[in-house]
Amino acid sequence: MIRQAQQMIGLPVLHPRGGKVGRVQDVWFDESWRFCGVVLHRPFPWPKRSVRVVRKERIVSWGEDALMIDGADAVETVDGKRPLRTFDTGPVRLKDRPVYTVEGRELGRVSDVYFRPEEDKPWIGVELSDGFLADVTEGRRRLFLPGDAEAVIGEDAILVPASCERVLERNHKEQGECP
Repeated sequence: MIRQAQQMIGLPVLHPRGGKVGRVQDVWFDESWRFCGVVLHRPFPWPKRSVRVVRKERIVSWGEDALMIDGADAVETVDGKRPLRTFDTGPVRLKDRPVYTVEGRELGRVSDVYFRPEEDKPWIGVELSDGFLADVTEGRRRLFLPGDAEAVIGEDAILVPASCERVLERNHKEQGECP
């Protein structure tokens, strides 16, 4: 099943006895941009020395309204000094990163990311923004990487094959679910 980072952010995280262990603050990725788990909100904004996470192996299921984990002990604390790759809040993040074709054409900026948590593959697509006015009047565009196409996620930008420009879709509300 395809998941979107924006739809996970804010979900309560519950353990099997019905207790709430936190809320999803962000989606966590590894060095290859494969889904690793979720980052939980910190109760206080400091200290930034540690980050609370739940690894994907400990996530039992998630629906529209909550994320279920296999036990309260699934919440780990990791060193906040190491760079976490996340969708929005980490030091290395995807949100707002520009996407260009290898021929130098800008396609937009990342506003959401699509991934399949059960697969051991990097994210499969992004939702692109052309700015607030264009998003409101025309809708955002979705880019799903075709077949074996790969994106290069660099320090400052994401590079995709030139053919990706032809497969952009407008994300209007009436279009329904993504593929």
